[in-house]
Amino acid sequence: MRPCALRMTAFLLALLGATARADDLQTAHYDLHVEDIDATETGAMLEELHATLSGYFGRAPEGRLPLAVYSTRERWHDALRADGQITPEAGGYYAPDTRKAYLFVQPSAYFTRQLILHEATHQFHYLAATGNKTPGADWYTEGLAEYFGMHRWDGSKLETGVVPAITLEDYPAKALEHFDALKCNLEGMIAGTVKADRPEAWALVHFLQHTRSDKFRRLARELDPGKPPLQAWRRAFGSVPSRLVAEFRAWLLKHQQPWRIAWIEWQERGGVLEGRSETSALAVLKSAADRLEVGMDDPGPETKAGIVFGFQSTDEFHVVQLMAGDRGRVVRRSAGKWEILATTDIPPTDGPNGIAIRIKDKTARAEINGKDLGAYEAPGQLGLDVESGRMEFRVAE
Repeated sequence: MRPCALRMTAFLLALLGATARADDLQTAHYDLHVEDIDATETGAMLEELHATLSGYFGRAPEGRLPLAVYSTRERWHDALRADGQITPEAGGYYAPDTRKAYLFVQPSAYFTRQLILHEATHQFHYLAATGNKTPGADWYTEGLAEYFGMHRWDGSKLETGVVPAITLEDYPAKALEHFDALKCNLEGMIAGTVKADRPEAWALVHFLQHTRSDKFRRLARELDPGKPPLQAWRRAFGSVPSRLVAEFRAWLLKHQQPWRIAWIEWQERGGVLEGRSETSALAVLKSAADRLEVGMDDPGPETKAGIVFGFQSTDEFHVVQLMAGDRGRVVRRSAGKWEILATTDIPPTDGPNGIAIRIKDKTARAEINGKDLGAYEAPGQLGLDVESGRMEFRVAE
């Protein structure tokens, strides 16, 4: 990838009483306008995606690719209107007549990146494979964009076509719920006679990519020029047997995300789970567990981070926290208030700090760097918590 030529154009935008930081960036393949997110990192991620999609489709679009990320829905709609486009009730839009992808910043950094990748995939797909026209099936079009949108990103390396451990949208859970609500009508989804939402569209594309990639590619060659979906499916796959329905649902059950976000924002980043918040970020394991052990660096001066235990709700849980200055504590949140249960000095370490909760006979025992912080009767789920800052957690297997 050639070095990016960055031209900073930070300026105030007085719109609805708000301000936004705006940058314009030209990379090897993209002309970007971004607001309130890092332009250089966005450009680097998109160049990684461009290389991935070039390999996937076997070719790349001609010409430069314009993409804009706006700070608010209002600014996004204003930009679309200025270019003579519709203003959809969504988070982003690829406009074939301008060849441009438009979107706005979402509630978390991960969700924003997912949407950038989603719209950029639409743009690449349309220009490289469909003659800039809509393919023959909505589930295929949206599912492919979400397939490349679901990702892992560590600031330099992009992985697509993955099931991350944690996302705000939790597509795997929603896909299973929606598919069951559709009475597992896979043929209806494929034909478009029942409405498939993005989660189950993502799931079907992901499932086919990883279990029947050759036939899926044949299907894509039928759908890209706009052929009817069921006709295209039968040419590539034949029928839709009941065993395929059962296999797809079993795949959904097997590929669920282990973590649920209670308070944003969280992401899987470079093999670690990252929580970030000005107040509190909290995530919990969906399944019951009798232990949770994590490694983490020293927190910043205002940051407290650690393991949640006894989670009943966002208003009833305990946390064993590491604080700055080699201090640790156990706190309980209940009825809208915080109660400090224990505070102590913690042994320093040369490497990452180790925090652990082990549960036996319904009693949770807390430990930081080998020092015991007591036992607590606190039934409930285990999880992670960050207060006033950012922390990366290396979760032990």
